[in-house]
Amino acid sequence: MRLTKGASEATQKYMVDGIRYVCENFKERAPGTSSERKAQKYLAGELEKWSDKVEVEDFDLHPGSFFGWIPPAGIIGIISVICFWLTYKSVVTNSVLAIIATVLVLFALSCLIFQFLMYREYVDFLFPKKTSRNVMARRAPSGELKRRIIFGGHTDAVNEWTYSLHGGLKSLAPVMGGSIGGLIAVSIFDVIWVIYALVGNGTYESKFWLVAGIIQLILIPFFIAICFFINWKVIVDGANDNLTADFIAMGVLKEMAENDFRFKNTEVCALLAGSEEAGLRGSLAYAKRHKEDLSDVETIFIAMDTMREIEQLQIYTQGCTGTQKNSNAVSEVIYEAGVNCGIEMPETELYPGAIDSEAFSRHGLMAAGFCGVNHDPKTYYHTRLDTPDNMSEECINLSLDICIEAAKLYDEKGGIDAFREEGAKRFKRGHNK
Repeated sequence: MRLTKGASEATQKYMVDGIRYVCENFKERAPGTSSERKAQKYLAGELEKWSDKVEVEDFDLHPGSFFGWIPPAGIIGIISVICFWLTYKSVVTNSVLAIIATVLVLFALSCLIFQFLMYREYVDFLFPKKTSRNVMARRAPSGELKRRIIFGGHTDAVNEWTYSLHGGLKSLAPVMGGSIGGLIAVSIFDVIWVIYALVGNGTYESKFWLVAGIIQLILIPFFIAICFFINWKVIVDGANDNLTADFIAMGVLKEMAENDFRFKNTEVCALLAGSEEAGLRGSLAYAKRHKEDLSDVETIFIAMDTMREIEQLQIYTQGCTGTQKNSNAVSEVIYEAGVNCGIEMPETELYPGAIDSEAFSRHGLMAAGFCGVNHDPKTYYHTRLDTPDNMSEECINLSLDICIEAAKLYDEKGGIDAFREEGAKRFKRGHNK
């Protein structure tokens, strides 16, 4: 049999109802929680209806590390400013104070760079260990296995972003900009300060030091504000981010099974990762553990995240704040599939964040992604408003059609080589493995 153009009404209804069911029955699915693992177990059971094989794997992580460094960093910024003023005009003449403050603020800056912007496991060991779970479902081809395509989302949900709820970008931009810019500014002042403390005369009476001190005082409200960036008492439903992607990936297998369809030489898979909101930890764990066995045949991974706004559907050729490149060729698969489904998706501009495709790219696997989220965050993004009542069925259905078309193109054209040349021409960024 063949797959029909456009998903069936039954599958469309299943995706929306399924998202609502998970939100109602598996609340507070923060990374590493029992609720997250129970939701994964339930979804694995659903996937068994349409898959030849479903694998459920636990992995360890330190989920508090991704956001947990932020309040201490804000406090460090405040302490550094206080220490600076204690030495102004030699109130305290001790270079040790300058050294301690500088070391602390540079450590906070390094957490920002490595832990938050680059998604590295930089200070994970400082936080409690928990257990999360990945789910991988496979549907074999009708003939010889020559290639594999994986569609992926993540099942966990995030702690609420306070300023995303209260004002969106109008609140997020000044708080994040002021605190990040402030941390950089204080770091620069502190380095100059410690050098002067070690080689200078120990007094800080020039206008430069007065201006530096005043600037740092102005930054204190931003350091205080960033301490409340995360609402640790609220875990959002995560209907859009990212159960939409989970159920789209599941929908691909459901459509194939219910049409009794298999691609000739392409295995089609759905990866429901755990703990993406803790810094891509689930997809990183899966890619690291399975890099060799995923290399038995040509494998590509297409990640999705927050499939909410059709007008914002974009292709992600890089992530981790621009530090991790994805595959131009896989991006071309997504692009051509979109065009065939009636939408021409642009390449996204640089943005502060990541999706699960970057975890695969980091481990040398071919990956890219597409998302339907506005980079001018709306008030539903990472807030209690991310509920089943705030979804776009139209965007979910279109995204499913794009995934099915991507699998079809990948199988019919005989693999990724058919997409390399056009991908290299079309996309400015990303690597072309």
